This record gives sequence, structure tokens and C-alpha cells, in this order.
Amino acid sequence: MESLEENQLPIQHILVLGILSVMAAFLPSSKLICKVSYVAVEILLIFYGATLGYLHVLPTLYLIVLIQSCFLFESVGRWAVAGLSFLLFLVHQVRYVENVTLLVSAENRHLFWMHLIAETLMFGLGLFFALKLVSTLLSERQTKEQLAIAHKQLQNYALQVEDLAAIQERNRIAREIHDSLGHTLTAQNIQLQSAVKLWQQDVNRAKGFVEQAQRLAAIAMQEVRCSVSTLRADVREQLCLQQAIEALIEDFRQGTGMFIAIDINLQASTSSEIDRTLYRILQEALTNINKYAQATVIKIQLRTVDEFIQLTVTDNGVGFDLAQVAGGFGLQGMRERVAAFDGHLRIESAPSRGCQIQVELPLRRMRSNGTNAIHTAHPGNSLHCLIHRHTELL
Repeated sequence: MESLEENQLPIQHILVLGILSVMAAFLPSSKLICKVSYVAVEILLIFYGATLGYLHVLPTLYLIVLIQSCFLFESVGRWAVAGLSFLLFLVHQVRYVENVTLLVSAENRHLFWMHLIAETLMFGLGLFFALKLVSTLLSERQTKEQLAIAHKQLQNYALQVEDLAAIQERNRIAREIHDSLGHTLTAQNIQLQSAVKLWQQDVNRAKGFVEQAQRLAAIAMQEVRCSVSTLRADVREQLCLQQAIEALIEDFRQGTGMFIAIDINLQASTSSEIDRTLYRILQEALTNINKYAQATVIKIQLRTVDEFIQLTVTDNGVGFDLAQVAGGFGLQGMRERVAAFDGHLRIESAPSRGCQIQVELPLRRMRSNGTNAIHTAHPGNSLHCLIHRHTELL
């Protein structure tokens, strides 16, 4: 405006502002020397424009350069640009004082100095607050980006752990089939081979081998049904707990011919995690009874007692010594599942006295934290739930 009043066009000032505007549209993102050169050119242009004739708008452009430097440098570089900008502003103020002091009357000089000091302080505070504000915003944006990356990584880890858990489950079933069904079929094959060799010499002995092979075939069919029932468990999880248990028991009864008495009396709703845990424990108990107990009668009771839900499985089988099988895979899996919900597991058994398994899970925890309970069928499953909970927090 001062130039226009003197009928002059401030071409150099306009060129400086134009060049700075073009440069502001293209921030360098390559080497450090390019970034330093970029900021140095901007500061020199502002300083040069201010030396042509003092214009208030030019020193304030240091604020823009400082904001740009926040996108280019780390903390040390930002403070260096802020300090340099304030130093050059002081140089402008000194030149301004040299040119204007003589034009100010003596009685108004104290007002002039107060204005000058206030302007300098405001510019310094402006630099400081601009630096802190932009640094905080950039730090927040960087944190959000890191959290987004971490969230994506955790999702990938969750998928990997889920696949690992599925592989572990398939390996477990493969071992079960190899140890049980494979052994049974091998024994059956030996019986049939013996029957073929004796068929021409001693028919009665050969018939005994054939009958034994038939019994082994029946056992193999039971083991196949148990394996198929395990593989179909995920479908059962879509049913309510009582329906899933009834379907499991019906399959078990058809496969083994055992008598099973059921008493289900639930007076409170349960979470899907608790339903899954109780179903898996009952499934493991029935599998062990079928493989080892030689039982004919099984009693299953599921009910709510005070603040607990209680599952009791009793059989009249041969029983076992707890000290000898305490570390078995099936019993250990039950303990891990129950411990995940701060529950209690009691096993009572002795040779020739059958076995009773009683599980108590706290009902209060199910209502409040059921969705946060950790399902520990295998180590992979625990890790999967732990990653899932952290991803939800993110």
C-alpha cells in the first residue's frame, strides 16, 4: 500500500511472494541436503524482500517456513529454523528502528518502544506456539499411523494364529486316528492274515480269528464316529448349549451303545465362550470314557448352583489312578479350559470304582466378562484371543 501511494509497483516484493507461493506447493522429500537448501532459499527470499523496504507481511512468513520445517525435520531441525527466524526478525526490527526512530517525536518514543517490544514478543511467542502446535499434530498423526499399522499387523497375526490353531487341531486328530484307529486296523489285518493261513488247515481256529477281526472292525467304526463327531463340533457351536449336548450324546450313544442319563437344569443364560468350554470338556470326557473306561452307564448333569454353573460326568467304568495319569493330554486340556474362567475342576476316580468329573464355572464372571474370557484349548487359541482383545482396544 505504501508503494501504491507513491505510484510505484512493488515488483520485487510480488516476485518474492510469488516464488515463495510456488515453493510452498512442492515440499522436498528426498535427501537432507535438499531439505536444508529448500528452507535456506525460503529464508533468504524473505530476508531479501524485507530489506527492499520494510513490509510487515514478510517477517510473518517466517511462521510459514517454520511450519513447513516441521514436515521436513525432526525436533532439532525445527528448533534451529525457529531460532534462525527469530534472529532474522530481530535484524529487521533493528533496521526498522534505525529508519523510524528519527520520525517519532520524543514524547511518543516510549509508546513506540512499547509497541516494538510487544511486537517482538508476540512474534517470538507465535513462533513457539506454532512450533509446539504443529509438532503435536504431527506426532498425533504419526501415532495414529503407527496404530493403524500395528492394528493391521495384529489382524495378520490373528489370522496366522487361527491357521496355526486349526493345524494343531488337525494334527491332534491325526495323532488320535493314528494311535487308535491305526492300531485297531493293524490288529484287524493281522487277524485276517492269520485266518487266511489257517482256513485250509483248521477252520475253527480261523473262524475265531475272523470273529476277532469283526470285533476290531466294530471298534474301528466307533473310533471313526468319534473322529467325525470332533470334526463336526464347529457346526454344533451354532446351536444352544443344551441342543449341542443332546446332539453330542445322541451320536455317542449310537456309536457305543452305552446307557446315558441326562439331567439339564439351567436357570441362567450363558455366553458363547462358556458354552464352547463346557461342550469341549464334555466331549473330551466322553472320548476318554469310550477309549479307556470300559463303562456301560454314564450320568451327565448340567445345572446352575448359586453363582456357578456345574457340569458333572460320572461313569461306572474301570477307573484309574489319578497320580499316574494326572499329566494326560485330555485332563490337562480340561484344567486349562477351566482355569481360563477362574473355575474349579474336581476329578474323583480309583481303580474299579469308576470316575466322576465335576466342573464349576463362576456365573457372575460369565455375565460381566464372558466376552473377555480366554479360551485355551491349545496354546495357539490363547494367543489368538489375547491378540483379538488388544486389537479391540486399539
